[in-house]
Amino acid sequence: MLINEAAEALHMGIASREDIDLAMTKGVNYPKGLLKWADEKGLANCLSTLERLQAEYGDDRYRPSPLLRRMVREGKTFY
Repeated sequence: MLINEAAEALHMGIASREDIDLAMTKGVNYPKGLLKWADEKGLANCLSTLERLQAEYGDDRYRPSPLLRRMVREGKTFY
């Protein structure tokens, strides 16, 4: 869900990918940024996980970001 929220923040123009990742590493003390982590896990894997969770629980908090969907469709990564 955090990766999805980071993708949505980028999609909405709230912050740049670098600022989003910096906030997570410096502000929350994560070992790496969420968008870098998403690239490592694979965006298709992140998308399919969110889709499975939304299908199982029917909760909108699992709805994948349109940016994440588009990036998977186009074979892109955040970095």
